[in-house]
Amino acid sequence: MTDNETGRPRGRGRPRDEAVGDKILGATRQLIDELGYHQVTMEAIAARAGVGKASLYRRWSTKAAVITDAFAADLAAPPTPDTGSVREDAMTYLRDLRHTLTLLGGPSVVAGALAERGEAGQVEIREIVRARFEPGAEILRRGVLRSELPAALPIDVVLDSWAGFLLYRIIFARSVPTDDELSALVAQLPTT
Repeated sequence: MTDNETGRPRGRGRPRDEAVGDKILGATRQLIDELGYHQVTMEAIAARAGVGKASLYRRWSTKAAVITDAFAADLAAPPTPDTGSVREDAMTYLRDLRHTLTLLGGPSVVAGALAERGEAGQVEIREIVRARFEPGAEILRRGVLRSELPAALPIDVVLDSWAGFLLYRIIFARSVPTDDELSALVAQLPTT
């Protein structure tokens, strides 16, 4: 048997109801906002969504996986800022990265979620940071083109140092960098 719309073979059983998936993701976001990452369970998500646990586990095998999908839009890289000032754009970029890395809660939540997810969590964090690499590079390249930054600026090194600072502070030092600290980071950009 084939699907009338795609012409591909249909899977066995009933087709998956996408509305159920949407209900689960919405319930997950609500619970994270209300309870925080560590207090949310798969059972609580299923109950809030009004679905059986089997429906939830058919779609996501772990709490971290469903939470990652629920916040996927928030984890996607935003548009690259362009205020006309490399330093203002860099501050916006760093604030966004800080917000993304602490989206599900404070440093202890981030560290706990990474520990729970193991290597998969490390891959996810790496992908989140990697998705922001090109927008950051664009900001710095524009700064070079506008002669705000020197042509020999090691863009990769600057971006790695920014990401490294944020990851170190949030995950290992268990503190969220302040705007003043981000501003001090931006102030280290060389001038022409």
